[in-house]
Amino acid sequence: MIERGYSLERRGSVEDLAKLGLTLEKAVGMRFTFVGDDADEHGNPDDIMFNGIVIRDPQWGYLAYADESGIYWRSELKTSTSDA
Repeated sequence: MIERGYSLERRGSVEDLAKLGLTLEKAVGMRFTFVGDDADEHGNPDDIMFNGIVIRDPQWGYLAYADESGIYWRSELKTSTSDA
């Protein structure tokens, strides 16, 4: 597999794109935030995420190609609160 490239040719990814009216082929070059199930060291849900584009690699097929900022976990996102 290429560095920073993650396979999209699994059922969940294809179904998620279909909900947006896209196929893997149509999604090539489009930018997304990619999300995968993960958990922290205590077993609590903490999705793994990264930003990037969909590419088509001749050897590996359709890939989510992560940008230079790399992966992060949902728990690392800062939540903003506002006084209403």
